[in-house]
Amino acid sequence: MKDYNIDNLTSILKSNSATVVLFGAGDYGKLALYALKTFGIQVSYFCDSDERKWGKLYCGVKTIFPKELLGLKPDTHIFICNNYIISVSSLLKQMNIANIYSCTSLLENTDFSKTALGIQSCDIQRKIAFHKRACLNADNITSGDLNIACIDIVVTERCSLKCRDCSNLMQYYVEPRDCDLNLLLKSVDKIMECIGWLYEFRVLGGEPFVNKQLHKVINELVKYENVGNVVVYTNGTIIPRGEYLLCLKSNKVRLEITNYGDISKKYSELIETLKAYNIAHITNRVSKWDDCGSIQYHQRTTSELTHMFRNCCMNDVITLLHGKLYRCPFSAHAINLNAIPIKKNEVIDFSDENTSLDDLKYGIKQLYNNSQYINACNYCNGRDYNSLEIEAAVQVKDPLLLNVYSGDISNPQTKE
Repeated sequence: MKDYNIDNLTSILKSNSATVVLFGAGDYGKLALYALKTFGIQVSYFCDSDERKWGKLYCGVKTIFPKELLGLKPDTHIFICNNYIISVSSLLKQMNIANIYSCTSLLENTDFSKTALGIQSCDIQRKIAFHKRACLNADNITSGDLNIACIDIVVTERCSLKCRDCSNLMQYYVEPRDCDLNLLLKSVDKIMECIGWLYEFRVLGGEPFVNKQLHKVINELVKYENVGNVVVYTNGTIIPRGEYLLCLKSNKVRLEITNYGDISKKYSELIETLKAYNIAHITNRVSKWDDCGSIQYHQRTTSELTHMFRNCCMNDVITLLHGKLYRCPFSAHAINLNAIPIKKNEVIDFSDENTSLDDLKYGIKQLYNNSQYINACNYCNGRDYNSLEIEAAVQVKDPLLLNVYSGDISNPQTKE
């Protein structure tokens, strides 16, 4: 991608009436469209890999499919408006497109305070920071730096809901348990010694507020100088009180509330409480989920697995569960449930006191910078633009039946 000064670039785009394309017809595309309009730049097209969007208008602009880019002028300017930086930039370079940009400078130099885009103000800033981090991560793979976008901190397998299709596989736990606090904190200590910068801890479960030691976890996480944010995910069924509420008042902490309507029975009271205590929060009304809460061996080809991984919305998130670090939440819970085979280099065990800090750092770097695929991809439905949508948070009474993996620890062979 090209580096650019926003004033110089907008001057070029205005002077020659260049074709401008936004690759990604989603929230980032919506933000980039608004930003370019404030600079007086007209957007010609959106482009998206999701065939459901092809030929349709998004924010009043036609959405084309990637191969149509080949029919545009050679001097077309394309902004990558998503966080799939590596896969999209690789695709565009294969098409010999030269003018490729990230949205970082564009978005950072735009005032969104008076927008009516349907995106909460604090969420806009978070999205900009995530995009910047995704771009830096793409550079990290070649530079050798170890800066990480997100680490999931799983504080419990227990949940106040029983969702049939939970993407984190809570529906399969028969005897869910909380994390071991000492092991969790020691593991986080080792991780933070190994990395340069972490944009965000994501504290979640299950439902994190069922863990009676949650406040101790959060109070420790905010102390690290090399972390930007601590986001706690909740389903709007529990009202934090006392020290569970006070720990949320840190400037680094934000509560992200998923509102599932009637089953998020404490949602309104929770919002009132957070406002009363001036606690930062984001709310999302969710009625649909991606269908990615099942475990089944798919026997995909190597190319299919690579494409799936590079387009997964969770490919920049690593997960800490019971003292072990995994490449994604699906991998973490599927292995923890003994539902899929373990590939040894895809799990880092922080309970092993004999592993040196240098070896841990090397392991984390190899795990996080892997841009191919992981073993768990062959058991996951996928979480990309091709995912089927299903009704969110359908409740069940009992845990779902699970086939326990009883084979060899080695990875089943993929088709070539």
